[in-house]
Amino acid sequence: MSQCVAFTQEGYLVQSTQSVDDCTGYILVSPTEYNLAIQSIEIDPADVLQVFGLVFGWVVFLSFISYKVKIAKVLINRV
Repeated sequence: MSQCVAFTQEGYLVQSTQSVDDCTGYILVSPTEYNLAIQSIEIDPADVLQVFGLVFGWVVFLSFISYKVKIAKVLINRV
């Protein structure tokens, strides 16, 4: 069960009366809850590769567009 805790002025860690939803300090979780939270997030190498490819593709695409805009500016300035 999660508990809301906070540090006192003296540096002690004390349990707060706040609910976990309204906690302004720190939330302590049990090892079981921690493991469930970590296991619910699965990032495999295929996901990383997909995101990297998408971001790299956008960088290349925007570079290409900026190059075309630069050429258009030069052509407009010549007229």
